[in-house]
Amino acid sequence: MRRDGMIDMHAHILPRVDDGSAGFVETNHLLRMAASQGISVVIATPHASNRIKPEQIRELVVEVEARIRMEYPDFFVYPGQEIYYHEEMSEKLRRGELLTLADSRYVLTEFSPGAPYGTIYMGIRALVDAGYLPVLAHVERYKCLRKEGNFEDLSGAGCLFQMNYGSLQAGLFGGDTHWCRKQVQDGKIHFLGTDMHRKNYRPPNIAKAIGWLEHHVEEGLAEDLVRENARCIISGESIR
Repeated sequence: MRRDGMIDMHAHILPRVDDGSAGFVETNHLLRMAASQGISVVIATPHASNRIKPEQIRELVVEVEARIRMEYPDFFVYPGQEIYYHEEMSEKLRRGELLTLADSRYVLTEFSPGAPYGTIYMGIRALVDAGYLPVLAHVERYKCLRKEGNFEDLSGAGCLFQMNYGSLQAGLFGGDTHWCRKQVQDGKIHFLGTDMHRKNYRPPNIAKAIGWLEHHVEEGLAEDLVRENARCIISGESIR
């Protein structure tokens, strides 16, 4: 598996907008770390809130990209958001008050980790019915998806799944490493993301996860997880 040109589609690297990077210095540090491990494209996904407007996110993305390109000329940063699901979400997306991933139909969506399965299912269906392609963020956090049949049922409803690299290494937020690895090997996960936040809180350390992928996952599937499916987001294509 190639260790260059990887795409990270879940990253809190915009400075001073959420619980991620505290400033441009930290942003550059995080992106340097990512670049040193083979990531050359990042979709910035700050948490959606009233503190930050889409136009501000776009402006920050331009500045962040310009700064990192001083060291890595072929590094790209795209706008997006991680959006906590709510009933007005589809309408706000339509009005441009919330951002999809890289201006595509893909939407990075999260729920409370303890949300009942029915709540998640109905939210995903609402987004699909509105014409979006919902990507469930850090799928390993949702205990209701460990119940037999729920994962497959949600996939059948049109949901795509993102898992954090860290959960393949040590398990985060109750994400049992064995369960996480099995979902990846079974081809149920569509995207891996760093979900990077700070230098000392969820930094983009993915080497162990990449090593595991190389030894335990078929090469084509690994390529889809780290590069190809996220490329489809950016190009506006449907994933395989």
